[in-house]
Amino acid sequence: MNNFRMFASKHTKGQLDYASDVTDEQLVYAFRNGDEKAFTEIVFRYKHRLTRLAWSVVHNEDDAMDVVQESFIKVYRKLHSFQGTSKLYTWLYRIVMNHSIDYVRKRPAAIIVPVDEMLREPASKDKSMRPDINLLNKELNKRIFEAVDELPEKQKKTVILREVEDLSYNEIAEIMGCSVGTVMSRLYYAREKLRDILEPYVKDGS
Repeated sequence: MNNFRMFASKHTKGQLDYASDVTDEQLVYAFRNGDEKAFTEIVFRYKHRLTRLAWSVVHNEDDAMDVVQESFIKVYRKLHSFQGTSKLYTWLYRIVMNHSIDYVRKRPAAIIVPVDEMLREPASKDKSMRPDINLLNKELNKRIFEAVDELPEKQKKTVILREVEDLSYNEIAEIMGCSVGTVMSRLYYAREKLRDILEPYVKDGS
């Protein structure tokens, strides 16, 4: 795994050998024909998005990096048999999402990062001057993550792909192997459950 991290770091810095307009399909074809640099380009294109996806499940940066590294090792081994019936990035998302869920199952006591590291957006100036508001926001964000973790697995995956990754219904359906209607249904019930869980916190903060 450490060797893979060194490989990814070494070959994804600086200028790459492929132009940005080269398609994923062309990269897969090149890799299948023996061009290892094509795989490097795939890693470069998706490692940050996939790490963010993994982090949204495992809630720890180092664990997320491990998940993505192990996922890319699997991708490297399986790419020759990739049928192309779905888009490459949806296939990658599916692998990382499933591996992230498995990772959490195997390590239920995984360390959770401090709440202030989980916050995506910096506090605005007026809020930064109010410790009470900052504390409330941190508690609410912590409860949001806990609430998402309480969702049934398929609802949890759907919420993360939609709310964190901002994917379309069609993209989520392709990743999860279901219909768009099923995606919408899972989102509806997940949001209803989250609303019930978080309602006391929202009311207390109003």
